[in-house]
Amino acid sequence: MGCILVSLVFAFRIQLFNFINNPRFQTRIIGIQGLYTLDNLPDEIVSKISYGLTINSEDDKPINSPLVESLQLQNNNQDYVFTLNPNLYWQNGKKFTAYDINYQIEGITLDPISPTAIKMSVKSPFVPLLTTLSKPLFKKPMIGLGDYKIQSITYKEGYVSTLKLIPMVENKQTLLYRFYSNEKDLSDSYKIGTVDEIQINSLPQELTKWNNTKISQEIVTTKKYSAIFFNTQIISNKQTRQALAYATPKTNDKNERCISPISPISWAYNPTVKNYNYNETRAKELFDKNKIEKISIAVTDRNLLSTAESIKNAWKSILGIDATITVENQIDLNNFEAVLSYGSIPHDPDQYLFWHSTQTSTNITKFNNSRIDKLLEDGRQTFDQQERKNIYQDFQKFLLEESPVIFLSYPTTFTISRVK
Repeated sequence: MGCILVSLVFAFRIQLFNFINNPRFQTRIIGIQGLYTLDNLPDEIVSKISYGLTINSEDDKPINSPLVESLQLQNNNQDYVFTLNPNLYWQNGKKFTAYDINYQIEGITLDPISPTAIKMSVKSPFVPLLTTLSKPLFKKPMIGLGDYKIQSITYKEGYVSTLKLIPMVENKQTLLYRFYSNEKDLSDSYKIGTVDEIQINSLPQELTKWNNTKISQEIVTTKKYSAIFFNTQIISNKQTRQALAYATPKTNDKNERCISPISPISWAYNPTVKNYNYNETRAKELFDKNKIEKISIAVTDRNLLSTAESIKNAWKSILGIDATITVENQIDLNNFEAVLSYGSIPHDPDQYLFWHSTQTSTNITKFNNSRIDKLLEDGRQTFDQQERKNIYQDFQKFLLEESPVIFLSYPTTFTISRVK
C-alpha cells in the first residue's frame, strides 16, 4: 500500500503541487479595527463582494463599472439611461437584471425599461449622481456581483467578529477578516499570530525588528483629514479664526499636510489656497484687534489628544488664550466652540452637505456664506468639467479665506504583513 501511495503521489506530483499552491485554497487572515455590522462594513471589503453601476477612477472621476455596457444622458442631463451587461449573475446563480437595481436616493426615480436597461431621472441636473451610484448593489442577505462572496460570518455582541470571503474567480486567495475594537488588540493579534496582516496608525517599534515581517507606510489622502472645526456662531469673527489658524502648529511634511477639504489627487483640487502655515507674528497681528480670553476644544478621538495638547500650548504661548480640552464621543452641535476631529473626503468634490447653510445636521460649523452657497449649488448642476473645476477651486479659495476650519493633516497608515 505504501508503494502504491508513493507511486500515485509521484505520478500526480504536478497536479498535487498545483492544487496545494492554488491561491483559491490559501487563506489570508486580515485584522480590521472597528465595530461593524453588515450595513456599514469598510469600503475595502464591500467593494470585493459587489459593484455599483459606477466605480471611481484614481483621480475620483466616476466611470462605468463591469455591470454597465453604456450610459446615455438625455433630457438636458436629467435622464440617465444605463444599458447593462446581459451576461451577469448574482452569486446565488440568478441572472442580474435592471429590475434588481434597488437604489433609494432622495429625488431620484428609477424606471426599468427592459431586463438590460434602466432609466434614472432627476428633477434638476445633479452631477454627483454618478459618484453616488458607485455604492455596491446587493440582494439580501449580502449576495453580490463581485469577485468574492461571503462564506461565513460570526458575531460578538451584535457586531461582526469574523467574515470569510471566498473567490468567485481564479488566482485569488480566500480572505478571512477578524475585527478588533481597538488598535492594541489589533496589534496584539498580529504578534500572537492570529492574523497575517493589519493596518494601524501608530507603529509599535518592536515590530520593526521582527523577522518575516513587511512594513509599508502610506499617507492616505482620499478618505479623511484631521482638523479643528469652529462653531462660527460663537467664534464668529473671521480674523480671530485666522489668528488661531496661524498660531496652530502643523506638520512640515508637505505630503501629510492638509490645506483643503478636497483630496490632492482630485481633478478639482486647488493647491494655491491660503495655507495658514505656522506664523506667530501674523497670528498676533490679527489677534490683537479680535481677542478672546478662552476657548474649549472638544476631541472626538483619543489618538488626537497629543495634537490637542500641542495646539492648546501654542495658543496659550502665542495668544495668551486659556484653552481647555475635553474628550467627547458625541458632540453637542448646538453647544461647542471648537472640535478637533476628522472630516470626510467624498469621491466627488461636491461639498454641499458639509458647508451649505441649509444643511443644519451635517454643516457642523454652522457656516453661512451666500457666496459659498452659490458655488456649491452651481457645482452640483454644471456638467462641463473645466467649468466645474473652476467652481470648486473658487469654493476652496473662499472657504479658506473665511477659515471656519483649520485643516491639519492626512492620517498615516502602516500596513504590517507576514511574509511566508
